[in-house]
Amino acid sequence: MKIKSYLSFNGNAEEALNFYAGVFNGTISEIFRYGDYPDMESPADYKDKIIHSDLEFNGCTFSMADTMPGTKTDFGSLGHTITVFCDTDQQLKDIYEKLAVGGEIKCELCQPFYAKLYAEVVDKFGVAWALIIE
Repeated sequence: MKIKSYLSFNGNAEEALNFYAGVFNGTISEIFRYGDYPDMESPADYKDKIIHSDLEFNGCTFSMADTMPGTKTDFGSLGHTITVFCDTDQQLKDIYEKLAVGGEIKCELCQPFYAKLYAEVVDKFGVAWALIIE
């Protein structure tokens, strides 16, 4: 069994996709746009928006897309957190610093009783991240 996160954005999925590719040193393996599907009804200004994309990094895949206009999405007041189990202190610190740009630090880098290193960040897109080394 495996689980894949699928993040939906309000017209800025491409910005998010490129941001996360930089954060995680990932590769965009798929990107499909609404305009690639002429039989699908979508507004003319949505032809270049993302209907589906995949970002690959460290054996993980995140998918992202733009919702149709009029469908407002958000990540819900910390109701959903993506936890990243890092391999090294430096890896965690690098990801933490990149996610924090334009975002909000919820828990600064610390060494709680349950982890070697831990931090929480809500990034500029409103996605909550927990970074941990057990």
